Amino acid sequence: MREPPHEEFLGLAFSRLTLADAVGTILDRPAAGYAYVVTPNAPHVVTVHREPEVLLPIYRGAWLSLCDSQVVRRLAQLRGLSLPLVTGSDLVAALLEQQNTPAPRGGRKRILVFGPDEAIEAALQRRYPRADIAVLGGPKGLARSAPLRADAARACLAREWDILLLCVGCPAQELIADQLRQQGCRRGVALCVGASIDFIVGRSVRAPRIFSTLGIEWAFRLALEPRRLWRRYLIEAPQILRIFFRQTSARL
Repeated sequence: MREPPHEEFLGLAFSRLTLADAVGTILDRPAAGYAYVVTPNAPHVVTVHREPEVLLPIYRGAWLSLCDSQVVRRLAQLRGLSLPLVTGSDLVAALLEQQNTPAPRGGRKRILVFGPDEAIEAALQRRYPRADIAVLGGPKGLARSAPLRADAARACLAREWDILLLCVGCPAQELIADQLRQQGCRRGVALCVGASIDFIVGRSVRAPRIFSTLGIEWAFRLALEPRRLWRRYLIEAPQILRIFFRQTSARL
């Protein structure tokens, strides 16, 4: 299936679809043939450029690549590009809300969530009683272990799903999405959407809308979890500026 139009930026391709368009495109996609969706933010872009031989082909091989970062979006504006903001959390919430209607667009989809502990399944079913949702827990250490990622892909392939939500963080979720392709997955769409389910069920707190509007949602998350996130947001993510200026200079 031909992919929707994308813009080239920072070495990646970003979709021009809005949130509503992305939801409709995913739900209307024919069941036959496997595809996956990535949601790059600033730390993801930096991670991809740190391991371009491995990760760049995976990101560029995505059927949809949706901009999940006000920082990336505003840097794109400096280049004259307009990228709609479609966060993984908003995308998943909109998909689940659609599936919770009496007559969902594209028909009722079987949704498998991979990553969170399986106790979260009951919370999702209470919130979306009409949706067909199952949860498959994932082990720790997926980012560092290729055998674990291969096992994870096999476990997902053993289940029936139309939409697979991979919620194990970058780059593990993208590597598992690619593992599914390598292992011969022939149907369905996998979404690499990080902590989206934790936000939806209230295990993690989303920043107030004003933080997102100003492009500083990262500061809110850093204040909540400084020990876990300080390196990501203070050391790694700012490297996106080096990538941006290097590529801008190369264009001059």
